[in-house]
Amino acid sequence: MSFDRPKELLKPVKRRFIFMTLLLAVLVEMIPLPHGSTRWLPDFISLVLLYWLINQPRRVNVGVAFLMGLVADIATAGMLGQHALAYSATAYLALSRQRQLVMFNLGQQALAVLGLMLCNQSIMVVARMLNGSAFVGWSYFLPPLIGALLWPLLTKLLLLPYRHHSV
Repeated sequence: MSFDRPKELLKPVKRRFIFMTLLLAVLVEMIPLPHGSTRWLPDFISLVLLYWLINQPRRVNVGVAFLMGLVADIATAGMLGQHALAYSATAYLALSRQRQLVMFNLGQQALAVLGLMLCNQSIMVVARMLNGSAFVGWSYFLPPLIGALLWPLLTKLLLLPYRHHSV
């Protein structure tokens, strides 16, 4: 798999497609899995949100990240506002460097996504600890690594509908 950015022009992205991918990410987060198998799974809502923040900053912004955080809080029955705070802060960081991130190849973007997702996880750990919970352990920071490894695949999948196919 090549880590280069696509060189061809892409079709415009429809708002409906962005909404459907975010909805699919929420549904993936809600899949019931055996306890313990979720330790290594990345936060798919955060991953898809980061993709759209980097590639469509005019359509997906901090407000959308906040709303998706509230949806994630409700969907995962977590502390209300925890995901919203983490997604909003991460969205701000991603948007502040969006012009640089979009110019990176997929390998460099994966490293940036790793940093952003680690920031996301750190904010959620701090929010939980401020609420009185104990530290969850260092294994809580493994999913961002898996998410960064999945970044090139996610990017290729989300670009498929928007490539011009010459017949």
